[in-house]
Amino acid sequence: GRKALETFCDKWKAAYPKVIKSLCENPYMFTFYGFPKPIWRSIYSTNLIESFNKQIKKYTKPKEQFPHEEALEKFLVAQFEDYNHRFATRCHIGFDQARVELQAMFITKD
Repeated sequence: GRKALETFCDKWKAAYPKVIKSLCENPYMFTFYGFPKPIWRSIYSTNLIESFNKQIKKYTKPKEQFPHEEALEKFLVAQFEDYNHRFATRCHIGFDQARVELQAMFITKD
């Protein structure tokens, strides 16, 4: 990963110096490598977020005019609760295979 980042930065540093500086100075860039390999894709992917945002846009677009901000807020909270309810018991890709490793990482024994 670091080698690929170096290659990318070398190629684009002249055209996008601020972006490249931000990438190179980010201490958390490779944090997901510290987690079990089966969940890497779930950690670095934004597919879940993008999918939910698309769904929210789909529901709010026909209702372009909410009477006030509180009405929109209530609507969004209802959507978030529905989403959480539907996905609360689902196990995302790779998490079943990594369950034991994740428990060892996050559950402390007193």
